[in-house]
Amino acid sequence: MSSRLSPLATPAFRWFFLGEVVNRAGSSMAGVALAFAVLEISDSPGALGLVVAAWTVPMVAFMLLGGALADRLPRAVVLRGCNLVQGVVQAVTAGLVLAGTAEVWHLVVLQLVAGTVFAVSYPAFHGMVPILLPVGERKAAYLLISQSESAVGIAGPALSGLLVATAGSGWALAADAATYVVAAGFLALVRLPPGDRSRARPSVIGDFVAGWSFARGLGWVIPVASASLVFNALISGALGVLGPTIADDTIGSQGWGLARSGQAVGVFVAAFFLARITLKVPLRTCVIGFGFSAVPMVVLGTYVDTWALAGAFVVAGAGLSLIDLSWNLTVQEKVPEEMLSRIMSIDGFFSFVAMPIGQLAIGPLAVALGAGRTELACAVLMVLVVLVAATRPTIARVRLTGGPDVPGAAGAAAS
Repeated sequence: MSSRLSPLATPAFRWFFLGEVVNRAGSSMAGVALAFAVLEISDSPGALGLVVAAWTVPMVAFMLLGGALADRLPRAVVLRGCNLVQGVVQAVTAGLVLAGTAEVWHLVVLQLVAGTVFAVSYPAFHGMVPILLPVGERKAAYLLISQSESAVGIAGPALSGLLVATAGSGWALAADAATYVVAAGFLALVRLPPGDRSRARPSVIGDFVAGWSFARGLGWVIPVASASLVFNALISGALGVLGPTIADDTIGSQGWGLARSGQAVGVFVAAFFLARITLKVPLRTCVIGFGFSAVPMVVLGTYVDTWALAGAFVVAGAGLSLIDLSWNLTVQEKVPEEMLSRIMSIDGFFSFVAMPIGQLAIGPLAVALGAGRTELACAVLMVLVVLVAATRPTIARVRLTGGPDVPGAAGAAAS
């Protein structure tokens, strides 16, 4: 236990971790609250889709530039600023909803701002651990973050649903706004030495080009990101869209909610086992982890039972934990500090841009093949892509060596 919690002994990481937990707790509530806020204004799936897309489009469009910006500036300052802006956005949203004056176009504009800010905060967040902790503490830190996120992922939506049902969606959104401000306060306590930016280009565009060239030079970033594009398209379509449709005709919304909670359980439990395992071939392991999501697809395509599906999602959650740890350990060892956010933004861009593809394509496929057959086809395609990607030399030959520390981490750990 002391080994798993040892990263919290470093003050800078402890404040960062607390800020992240508070941030994720609020974010896990926001989705439910915002959806019901929109439906109170306009009982239209189209209106809800418009508001959701208003967040997604700028998030994907600006992700790569967001990574360059996060590498250019102090990441703790970037995260602090992003949390404050997000807090203002949610506070305005909550105020409009509580006052009864919110309109769909108000929420669209506010979500455009929120999605743009996330495009910067996502790569900034994923570049923090290597500058906060020495090499030996990072695996425990990644697992600790993963477990905390899975825990709030279970509790947050339930609490949000309770607030929406009792006090209204506006108060749930206000609670989310408050968490952003609290998170910014914790991040203000993070003290870090300035990173080396002597090789920064004159402009953000120049930094982006340099980051893309560096990623191509590594050889493994684009292949893994390309594989994740296919995986996330399949997962978002088969499990995110078609899964609830199948559940609605079989186990119902309550059964679906229970089954989906198994994924967070899988993430949480897997962390205990991964803490005892040494990963030597991380990217092959990462790709295989994606393949675990084929298990709930098989259950959805054959015999849909609540407990069988919950068990399948536990397996998928364990795969997600494996993906997260494998990828993060590889990036922190192979990528210099000044490039961390750009590499993570490339991965994020490929991952996020695929989701609408899967969501739009799955409906016509289900009509043509049938829902069950479509799920099984997606599962087969998942396995095939795993086999192809895992055997690619650029992915299979990458090894973790526990190599030299990233410059700046020792200083950060002492702060």
